[in-house]
This record gives sequence, structure tokens and C-alpha cells, in this order.
Amino acid sequence: MKINENPMRIDPVGLPGQGSTSSVKGEGREGLGFKEQLKSMLYQVNEMGQVADQKVMEVVTGESDDLHNAMVALEEANVSFQLMLEVRNKMLEAYQEINRMNI
Repeated sequence: MKINENPMRIDPVGLPGQGSTSSVKGEGREGLGFKEQLKSMLYQVNEMGQVADQKVMEVVTGESDDLHNAMVALEEANVSFQLMLEVRNKMLEAYQEINRMNI
């Protein structure tokens, strides 16, 4: 076993409905780069919010009586937005830490 190998490697968790998001380059896995993953995450969060808004509007206007699924979609959109916000905060903290480093 190589020193850099981790026999108990855990794949990262993706957004709901996305499945596994393991796309680490250099390990023989095809996938997106960091920038593309962030952009994809932003689009998915936006789409989840739009779907939740649409389901809520259908319930409000009487087109649908499926309040349960509307509330589930709304909560999924909220959780994904909170996750996106925390990722942004951590990235901003890392950027600020790098700027404070003396070279």
C-alpha cells in the first residue's frame, strides 16, 4: 500500500437526487473540475428553488392539493441553499486566510 492511499476512502456526498459526486482527477475518475462543480451546484440550487416555488404556487392557486410534496421541495431547496451558503463562507474564509499569509 502506498503512503498516499487511503483504504477507507469516503466519497463526497452530493445534493439530493444527484448521487455520488466523486470526480477526483488523478485517480482515474472522469468528472468536472472544481469550478465546474461549483457552477453546477449553483444551478442545481437555483433549480431546486424554482421547482419549490412552482409547487407552492400550484398549491396556493388550487391547481394541486399535494401540500406535503410542496413542503418537502421547499425544505430541500432551503437545505441546499444553506449548504451553498456555508460552502461560500468557507471559501471566503480560506481566501482571506491566504491573503493574510506572509510570503
